[in-house]
Amino acid sequence: MTRQDQMTIWAYLRAMYEDTYGTLKWCWDEFVNEKAKRFIKTVLIFGLLSRVVSLIYPWLMGLGIDGVIAKDDRVWQMAIVGTALTYVIGALLEWRQGRGIELTLGENLRRLDRRINELFFSKELGLHLQEGSLLTQSNMEKGYNRFHGVQCSILFGGIDSFLTLVITWVMLMVISPVAGGVVFVFLVVNLFISLFLNRFVMVAMEPVEALFRKINRRRNERWEGVERVVTSGCTSREVEEMDADFDHALVGDRRIWLRYIRGAPIRSILAGLAVTACFAYALYEASMGRMSFAKVAAILTWSGMASQQMRFLARVEREINWAVPSLKSLREALMLPTEVNDVPDAVELQNAPVRVEFSAVSHTYERANGSDGKPPRQVLRDLSFTIEPGETVALIGPSGGGKSTVTKLLQRYTDPTSGEIRVCGHDLRLVKQDSWRRLVAYIPQKAQVFDGTLRDNLLYGLSNEQRVGVTDEKIWSFMKRLGVDFGGRLSDGLDTRVGRHGMKLSGGEAQRVMIVAAALRSPQLMIIDEATSSLDAENQAAVQQGLHRVLEGEASALIIAHRLSTILACDKFVVLRPVDGLKDGDCQVEAVAYSPQELYQTSPTFRRLADLEGVKIAI
Repeated sequence: MTRQDQMTIWAYLRAMYEDTYGTLKWCWDEFVNEKAKRFIKTVLIFGLLSRVVSLIYPWLMGLGIDGVIAKDDRVWQMAIVGTALTYVIGALLEWRQGRGIELTLGENLRRLDRRINELFFSKELGLHLQEGSLLTQSNMEKGYNRFHGVQCSILFGGIDSFLTLVITWVMLMVISPVAGGVVFVFLVVNLFISLFLNRFVMVAMEPVEALFRKINRRRNERWEGVERVVTSGCTSREVEEMDADFDHALVGDRRIWLRYIRGAPIRSILAGLAVTACFAYALYEASMGRMSFAKVAAILTWSGMASQQMRFLARVEREINWAVPSLKSLREALMLPTEVNDVPDAVELQNAPVRVEFSAVSHTYERANGSDGKPPRQVLRDLSFTIEPGETVALIGPSGGGKSTVTKLLQRYTDPTSGEIRVCGHDLRLVKQDSWRRLVAYIPQKAQVFDGTLRDNLLYGLSNEQRVGVTDEKIWSFMKRLGVDFGGRLSDGLDTRVGRHGMKLSGGEAQRVMIVAAALRSPQLMIIDEATSSLDAENQAAVQQGLHRVLEGEASALIIAHRLSTILACDKFVVLRPVDGLKDGDCQVEAVAYSPQELYQTSPTFRRLADLEGVKIAI
């Protein structure tokens, strides 16, 4: 073997470790806590003792037959008593092992659920938006289920098979080194076959797994958007297209696993040859009078068991290989590096009025700088404006002008490419995120209502201590103050169940839930993305008046304007222009004004939008 061949083998083994065993080790480190590891030790100890006891039985059977042939009553009687004892002791040991398996499963599932939640929610929102193909519900659920399947396979079959294989080989080496050597050679050859097949599966499955992830994303998206699918008359087309996508992925999947299965006959033939060799050697030794029947029975049984356990382990190995691509994808998603983190000694903001200052803020989305070859896209350039305590600021501009990016940067979905956002005089990057989020309430354009009761959704975002102080009377008072009226729709009052995604609420009602929930938090800054877009004109006017009442005092607000009629009562107006249309030296902020009349005179963009919407501004 040349040095180059040796280097190739070592490189292959290293890649094998990093792909398969590196992924499994990560799962062990992340999802198996110390308590579960103690339970696993119990499983291993009692499993080992149970296998040892059960493997004594073939030797006792042969010993009994030797006693009968030799007419030694004491020997065959001792063999019968020993057999009975092995069954009793084995049953007790298996009970303890089964108890340890159940405790391990429960502890691992609890740890798995917690760690996935911790790692998933620890990613900044910008990363979720940027890495949508990995940080998805389907990817998390698939990884969760694959891990559970692997641990069940290992605990309920893999451990016993491995222990039985090791113990049978050791026992064979003790009573017959020749038979043990035969089995050892078989194990080594089988190991190399496994390494080859595992590497093939890991490399070949990556593109296939990516196809299945794409199929799952589309399926989940279409299921979530079933209303659009049906009303668009696309049900048959969706079924056929998803079926065609699945067929395409299935071709690659079958090709891989059919090739993997082709290794099964080779393993079976090698196992048969090993058992046959042990059988021939034992019979030859017995015919020469050098081996007792007890040893012959033990060698035949144990070599056969070794072959059988290799087949069982091959099934466990296949299940692991089937699961590893999903676990690898889960690992890749959950270990994505976060860029928005609290710095050491981050500033803890107090619950007090806030002043926000954007100072020469620029931001470029790098997401397009990937395989599609598109360049990065700049959306903000040297943006500067302020939000004073108690001030309501409207952010106006055409689509693509950077309004949504401003709200994302202010909530630290991500950090600006350059410049500073200062809150209460501190660079936002130096502020403790939890302390900032306690002061901010966000009302998105699309309502995000969770399954549960109306009360659950209204109190979401409040700490347990804060919830204690929020009585039903206070909630109704807030709703009245905001002009929110559900009419007779609340069959059980605040305990009315709203359904998954708030499906039992109309769009306007869901939006009102978000508005009241935000107001109940008593924030120092509200970020409102066209909160009344789903309301009719009458309810919109009532809720707008309610919002202004809530914002009276020292609370600030940043309102994204999609309809100019909703922001005419703001204290300050900031008009943005898209970066793409700017010339060198142009400022992205086209105008800052303190009344609609002033803005109409100074901002061409505002005049054009107002005229398009038919908004009359008295000059």
